Amino acid sequence: EAALLLRPPESRSQRDPALSKVGEGLYLGGPAACVSWEGAQALLESGVTHVVNATLQLQHPPVPAGEPAFVAVRCAVEAGASPAGGGAAVTAALEEAAAAIAKSKSEGGRAVVLCDTPGGASAGAIAAYYLMRHCGFPLRRALDALAAAKRGQLLSASLLQRLAEAEARLAAAAEPEDKMKSREADGEAGGGG
Repeated sequence: EAALLLRPPESRSQRDPALSKVGEGLYLGGPAACVSWEGAQALLESGVTHVVNATLQLQHPPVPAGEPAFVAVRCAVEAGASPAGGGAAVTAALEEAAAAIAKSKSEGGRAVVLCDTPGGASAGAIAAYYLMRHCGFPLRRALDALAAAKRGQLLSASLLQRLAEAEARLAAAAEPEDKMKSREADGEAGGGG
């Protein structure tokens, strides 16, 4: 399957390889966070309170003794889901995961999206969708944020297709809202009343 490799700018600060910051309060993580106490400790040290597990295989991270449990949700996104059969399921998982991230931030927490591969296609797609859905990023800007967070973010053609469809859907949903705001502004400017 075709894939797009996003490359970050040449200058990159040193970061924990197990955890990559995508934006304020949003991180991407790999399997190390789920299989070791050191990985879980890295999450705690980064202030992570919520875990979005983008896999069917990985367990949620362990919690060191005396630490509060992570708020965890599993939103498995199939990186290779076919456009015909898996589109609706992928879209639903992206929406559920983005809502979980938004909830974590509304509660003053920080979220990590975990994936079972180093490239993290599923986690990357979730983070990109969150940025589009809840931060108003266009797809290109969301992909740029992923590229800046990871050394190389691999997204499958099917996930890119889902994100492009989401961008169009989100833009269409915002259009009536923009028209309403424009009419309200015109009414205020024209001294409506």
